Amino acid sequence: WYLLHFYYHYPKIKMTGRRSLSRKQKLAEVTEVLTASIADVATDWYFYQTVVDYDGDADLSRFLTLLFLFNIVGSVLAGILAVALFLNLCGRLSNAWFQRLLGLEVLLSDIPQLVLTGMIEAEKGEGFSLQGGVNLATSAYNMFLDVIASCRLEEFVADEEEDDGGKEQEMLEAQAE
Repeated sequence: WYLLHFYYHYPKIKMTGRRSLSRKQKLAEVTEVLTASIADVATDWYFYQTVVDYDGDADLSRFLTLLFLFNIVGSVLAGILAVALFLNLCGRLSNAWFQRLLGLEVLLSDIPQLVLTGMIEAEKGEGFSLQGGVNLATSAYNMFLDVIASCRLEEFVADEEEDDGGKEQEMLEAQAE
């Protein structure tokens, strides 16, 4: 009932981007995304160590190389994302580029970790371990936050692209004269 009421009475509400947020809100968003990325990387490495130390019946050695590779990729992307967060906050990195980095982190870090963790836990045949569950939860939460942060930027990505198109048109006209 409340959702219908909200939808009918406030149909023109748009998602707001970073420019309309206060400094305190921007810092809170940066802290949230950065904390989730760090927690995700930490649990990925912890899960990797539990797979290395696994002494059960299942042979998990075939997953070790892929898991190690995606942990390295995730760690590097988390570092790049940390720098990009602050550059975007200072206005040195466009929202469009920051949005691409968030998508890259989801595609190359979070989704592979979700898939590999599920495959490893299924291979064990013992149900989900605590470490596997925590790894799945932090990867899913980080992916969720990346998508939300990307959606918050969506309105201004279109604005930036329109602004760039106008500048390009002016430059072409000036060159033609």
